[in-house]
Formats: sequence, C-alpha cells, structure tokens
Amino acid sequence: MSVCIKKVCTYNIRKIQDSLFQALELINFKLSHRKTAVLKPNIVMPARPETAAVTHPSVVEATINLLRASGIEDISIVEEPAIGLDVKESFRISGYTELANRMGVSLYGFDEVEKAEIQWKYGRLKIPRIFLDADLYINLPKIKTHGYTTVTLSIKNQKGLVSDQIKKYIHTLGLHIPLIELARVISPHLIIMDGIYAMEGEGPTQGKSKRLNALVVGTNQLECDIAACRLMGIDPYNVAHLAYGINEGLGEAEPVITGDSIQSLMRQFLPANLEYGRKLNVYAWRNPVACSMCMDSFHRAIKEAILAPEWWLPFVSKFAWYALFGRINILQGKNASLPPLPGWNVCFGTCTRELAEKNGFAYIPGCPPVPDDILKNFFL
Repeated sequence: MSVCIKKVCTYNIRKIQDSLFQALELINFKLSHRKTAVLKPNIVMPARPETAAVTHPSVVEATINLLRASGIEDISIVEEPAIGLDVKESFRISGYTELANRMGVSLYGFDEVEKAEIQWKYGRLKIPRIFLDADLYINLPKIKTHGYTTVTLSIKNQKGLVSDQIKKYIHTLGLHIPLIELARVISPHLIIMDGIYAMEGEGPTQGKSKRLNALVVGTNQLECDIAACRLMGIDPYNVAHLAYGINEGLGEAEPVITGDSIQSLMRQFLPANLEYGRKLNVYAWRNPVACSMCMDSFHRAIKEAILAPEWWLPFVSKFAWYALFGRINILQGKNASLPPLPGWNVCFGTCTRELAEKNGFAYIPGCPPVPDDILKNFFL
C-alpha cells in the first residue's frame, strides 16, 4: 500500500477534484463497480470552515463530484459532533446543510441512522449500519493537533462512529488503545485528509489555522496518519495510539509515499500543551482519561456571557479579575489531580464530584456541564 500526498493551495473545488483523481490513480484505487458511498468528515462542533476546526466542505464537495463522475449516485454524509453539541447547528454553521441540499446528498447525525452491533475488544459496540453496508466508506478527517492524543487524524476521526456513552467510556480507558481497537474492527476503504489549511496548537477546537497546502490520500488509516504526522513535523512514535498501531502491525511504520514529497510540504506544527490549556490566567489542567467536552462547554459559556448583557457585570467582576490578576484552575475527568499552582479551583463535570467534595472546591455538575449551569455556578 502507498499514501499519496498532493500539493493543493486553495479550496477551489475543481483543483481539489483534479488532485483527488490523480491521487487515486497513483495509489491504484478504483471507484468503478460501486453503487453506494458514505462519507465521514470531521464536524466536531458548530464552526465555520475557515476556522480549520472542521473538514472543509469544499473537499467533501470535490469528493462527491468524483464519485458521481464514476457512477456512484447513492451518497450519504454521516457525522456526529462532540458530546453535548447540537448536530443540526453543527451541520448548518459548518456549511454542510447547504452542501447537502445543493448537492442532493443525504446528511445524517448518529441518532438518525440504524445501528448494527459488532464485536470489539471491550464487548459489543453499536455503530451506524450504513458504514458496514456501503460499498465505499470514505474517512475525511481534518489535520489537527490535539490536547489529549497529540494529533487528530483518520483514526481519531472514527470516534464519531460511536455513541456518546461509548465516547465517554473510551476516554476512561485512556483513548489510545481503544482508538486502535476501533480501527481494527472497522476501517474505511479510502482516506482523504484535508490539510490545505490545518490546525496547530490547542486543537481540536481552540487552535490556530495553519496553511499546509496538502491533501493526504490512502487506504490504510495508520499509514495515512503517519504521513500526516511527518508533514506536521511530529514523530508518529510520539503519538501513543500510532505507536501502538505500529506495534500491532496495522500498517507500515515507513509507508511508501507517492505524489509530492513530505520534505517539500512539511511544516513544523506547534503542539498543544499536554499539561494544560491556558488562556490568560485560566488553566484547564489536562487529564489522560478526561474528554474535551467539559472545556468545550466552558468555551461556549464564555461566548454566551460575552453576548448576553445580563452576564456582563458578574463576568467582569469575578471571572475577568481572576483571569487577569489571579488564577483559575479548571479540573476535569476521573481521578483528576490537585493542581500544582494555587488559585481558584473549579471542578467540572460528574467525574470530579468526589474531588470537589473532598477538598471543598467549587463544583459544576453534568456530563458535560451545560453552559447555563457554568454561568450560574461560575460567575455568580
């Protein structure tokens, strides 16, 4: 197997389509004799395409054009945003509702499709049946850094195939091994990675857009992820789930690269801080078994407070003072540790209830907490 890297500098649909056609030729992947296709982009949250938090819809549109040119008419897009986020809003803001309507393809969230049970290392697992039944399953991730898994690429993108309950369970297991075990039992026929603009820093949602000018195309998830890591200047052996996948033999540690060279496009990506996320003097302490949803709810709460006048006074008088002149420590996830720096300690989510009770810390319940509860408990 080989991985094709194509230099693409713009979200021009025709240029993307031509590059994808050339990539499929180079890896000898045939679209003929297939009737149905399901596409799995990364739409982690309600975010505009230019933020680089989601797979750009132009890449998906170019893929749809390519499929239709090959005679595939039954095409669906299936995706589910992060826990607690509204799927319809995520589709609308990211541009996928408009894309699906204009292109005449079906667009589904996790709860809208029939499920099938499969066996994996941890028991029985329900995933959308369409991914098992379709003639062609295409994984379309965004190339991004990640605060818990170092990178989020095609293997990490498959976490969107499972229910919220299983997502939480995967986090309690430590993420890395479960991600590979999921890849072991379901794998796409084709991977198309959007790295024209990627994300560095505090990914997967709070990082900065970074021009990479690359599409990565292949049939082996591990090998595609390894190639993408090298484009980002990241050693794949420093990504725990990729190192585990290499050790388990899910792909070659040094995949054959066709198309453009890694060296010609490689850019050094700023990684996420694996100890904490920080804005001003607000420290969100990372925890290997914590999911990112508590912090996503927190960011949504901040936006709501800024937009709603009734929150301006409590926001400015308390949160802003600590953020500018003091320190707020946000603790999250099971078995969260005491912060090494003094400050106002706030425990987020059901997982931290015991820690909050034991130490007398502020506590905001929920899995994840909803923004209104964060505002009521955090700012008043």
